[in-house]
Amino acid sequence: MKNPKSTETPAIFVHAGAGFHSTANEHVHLQACSDACQAAMQILLGGGSAVDAVEMAIKILEDREITNAGYGSNLSMDGVVECDALVVDHMGKSGGVGAIAQVKNPISVARKVLDHSDKQLTLRRVPPNLLVGQGASDFAYDNGIPILPHDVLVSPAARERWLRWRYDLKAVERKQQKHGDRQKELSSREFHAMINAIPEPLAQASKINSEREKHTRRLEKKSPLSQSTSSTPSTPSKASLSTRYSSSPRSALSQDRASDTSMVSDSDDEIQGRRGSIHESSTNAFINSSQNIPKLLTLSETEAIDSIATSIEHDSEQMDIDTDDRFWTMRRSKAAKDGSHDETNDNSQDDESGNSRSSSSTLQLPSLTPSPPPNTPDDYETLLHAASIPIPSTPLDCVPSPMHSTPLTRVKEGMPLPPTPEFSDLLFNDGSEKQRGEDRITDTVGAIAVDRFGRMACGASSGGIGMKYRGRVGPAALVGVGGAVVPVHPEDINKTCVSAVTSGTGEHMGTTLAASVCAERLYTGMRKRQDGGLEEAHDDEILNTFIQRDFMAHPSVKNSHSVGAIGVLSVKKTKDGMYLYFAHNTDSFALASMGADDAVPQCTMSRSSGNGSIAQGGRSIKLPRRKKAQTRGE
Repeated sequence: MKNPKSTETPAIFVHAGAGFHSTANEHVHLQACSDACQAAMQILLGGGSAVDAVEMAIKILEDREITNAGYGSNLSMDGVVECDALVVDHMGKSGGVGAIAQVKNPISVARKVLDHSDKQLTLRRVPPNLLVGQGASDFAYDNGIPILPHDVLVSPAARERWLRWRYDLKAVERKQQKHGDRQKELSSREFHAMINAIPEPLAQASKINSEREKHTRRLEKKSPLSQSTSSTPSTPSKASLSTRYSSSPRSALSQDRASDTSMVSDSDDEIQGRRGSIHESSTNAFINSSQNIPKLLTLSETEAIDSIATSIEHDSEQMDIDTDDRFWTMRRSKAAKDGSHDETNDNSQDDESGNSRSSSSTLQLPSLTPSPPPNTPDDYETLLHAASIPIPSTPLDCVPSPMHSTPLTRVKEGMPLPPTPEFSDLLFNDGSEKQRGEDRITDTVGAIAVDRFGRMACGASSGGIGMKYRGRVGPAALVGVGGAVVPVHPEDINKTCVSAVTSGTGEHMGTTLAASVCAERLYTGMRKRQDGGLEEAHDDEILNTFIQRDFMAHPSVKNSHSVGAIGVLSVKKTKDGMYLYFAHNTDSFALASMGADDAVPQCTMSRSSGNGSIAQGGRSIKLPRRKKAQTRGE
């Protein structure tokens, strides 16, 4: 059976999330988009499908620490990376995962779910198109995707943000407690009694919970992440990795405490060349690029970040009255019960004795963003001097071309992130987030691809908002919310199909079914009137009206305490060509596109004029008449 003729022009469209992209790191976000486009285009030109291209493009973005997807994503309340991902093919079928942990590339698991949905199951069972939580992790393992320790996916910058936000939450809880406004939660004894009363097979979940709690304790300790108790950074041997992945996720987690990992030490010169501080990684977006990491880095700023962790633990120890805090009371009750010791204390004793033992739960995989080494006593004078040195600007000739951006105007109403802690002035003299050049991107990355056969697919991936509830599923896992495809109707002479991917406040996008509504509006060429009816309009007007009336004017968004932020990337394809439309009401929106005839990707950092105004743009890719190609095909 012959394959259909490939007469279409392939194209790829990606975005790196809506939010606030600092001007200092702007070129890094655009470079990530550019790399994703080029990798996906190679697959399309090689005959790959649109789904293949979408998966590759998003994998590139997930591997970049500067994006909120995959490695380096925002952490949940207990300091664990939980991601969402979605893939939709040209027929509208989808595969998604939500709140999945211990997986480096969630988009690959979503692709596996999509492929699995085409299989016929026994007993007339319907294959799933969405898996969440531990079930998604188990599915990933069963399909050959490695399950990693929690620490491996936590970047230094994410850990710093988590420490600052956790400090803020502790401060707010203390204020609420004084005014008697705090709600009661399960006490430590009630929690343990509940866990002990759980019958099989749910008892296995308690073991997984224990692993998460140990990870949270390690995250708050002064010891670096993903690093052995030895002071020398090291990487695992191939034998240790094969041992780690030869067992199931459940058995691997239960063997973490007893297993030993053989380590390979680096030379002193290599160690010195790879050391970096947490603050360095949070402000230098090139930290995940080996060719741009400085060979010799200062460690003074790391000490200040560890002082944050120390202050958090000190404040928590003073909160004896706070018996409702599950984390801290569980740790103290565990240490006091039957004279047992907390695992973190055992690790500290190993440090004092010079023991280099490490568990597989703190296994350090090869990474371009190694965790900082153990610290010396705090030196704030050195810290302030180091923090006062501005980040060097990137020469213009180093910025990929063509890349366009509009002047920056900070929107007054920012993204729904926890505020910067009061003690941040100790770390930065100015105390200004804008002057520090920090990125505030908490949203989804996405991609839309069209292959040589004219088939369109889309995908999305996200690490979710910072300090989110455990198990929270965001829009990137939901078809019709984070991404949608309106397939070609068999009798449509124009061969119209539309795809849309969104980024923004996930709960609002879920309520309004953002991606599905946007795609339907563009497909039908209709926009919403003031009275609620529909009328014909041009595509750019439709997209603008969608944000204003379908999203911002929705009753649930208008009457919510959360900011209604959204960014939309949509592609409309007809027999004449492809048309890219994008719009956002956030500070900025990073995106790129590339057609088969483009020498380099077209990258843009779109910036709004402020006050929640809508910025939008687009481009067209014409489909050339390929008479010669048709002649050769005959």
